[in-house]
Amino acid sequence: MKEKLIGLLGVRSIITIALTIVLCWGFIVGKIESKDFLVYVAMVFTFFFNKTDKEKVLENKKQEETHGLG
Repeated sequence: MKEKLIGLLGVRSIITIALTIVLCWGFIVGKIESKDFLVYVAMVFTFFFNKTDKEKVLENKKQEETHGLG
């Protein structure tokens, strides 16, 4: 549990959260239109989760090599 909380404090996570807050604020005050808001939020979350998945794949490959499975 503690490791997950530490992981949330990574630079990429902080940037993702900050961008999400800014985009939500811009949408609420009317600075960003709904169609643009959806595109921007989708891009931010796609970047975040895509990078996270790639890191997990690389970590799994390293573990397999260490244990002689790869």
